Amino acid sequence: MTNAEQRKRAVKLTLPVFCGYIVLGIAFGATLAQAGYGPVWALAISTLVYAGSLQFVMVPFLAGSTSLIAVALTALMVNARHLFYGLSCIERFGRMDKRIRPYMITSLTDETYSVFCGLSGDEEDGVMFRVTLYDQIYWVIGSILGTLLAQGLPFDLTGIDFSMTALFVVICVEKALEMKNRVPMAIGAVCALAMLFLLGPSAFLAPALGLTAVLLTVMDIRKGVRA
Repeated sequence: MTNAEQRKRAVKLTLPVFCGYIVLGIAFGATLAQAGYGPVWALAISTLVYAGSLQFVMVPFLAGSTSLIAVALTALMVNARHLFYGLSCIERFGRMDKRIRPYMITSLTDETYSVFCGLSGDEEDGVMFRVTLYDQIYWVIGSILGTLLAQGLPFDLTGIDFSMTALFVVICVEKALEMKNRVPMAIGAVCALAMLFLLGPSAFLAPALGLTAVLLTVMDIRKGVRA
């Protein structure tokens, strides 16, 4: 596949993410601007941090001079799910060119991971790299636009960050409809609902992911033994 074909393929794959990231990036940029930070801050945070919901959480931290320890612990809790994303990508990322591997690891977001889940195992590294890069570019552009347009927005931005959740759900449902084996998804849903009921909305995510990972690992081991 030529570079032009890889770019075309990546653009097609990331189009749904583009629609969500531009809107969400604008929301983040506007929120940042309302706290007194301009386009340079939006560019720096969206380039170096690039963590979606964590960036929204960071805004009051920046305004309130929160300690680095508190920021680090919050970042760990908010983004703990990425540990599980990374585990499922270790083998594939390990085969990639060493020049792009660090970027692939540090730029893995929910939506990018969702796109990866729908790719075949023989998808070219160049396509996956461009998917990751384009997704971040969309987010950076949206963030900068948000800071520039913040003063002219005539509506309340409260709740617009839910668009990220909605985007992830849409991508997840689309991939589920294409899957032949939906047992892993069903296990994940049951674990999430169980932990939500037991622990509440503020603490259920990491335990639900952990339990899902354990159950799926046990299933794979049992399949291997039977085979």
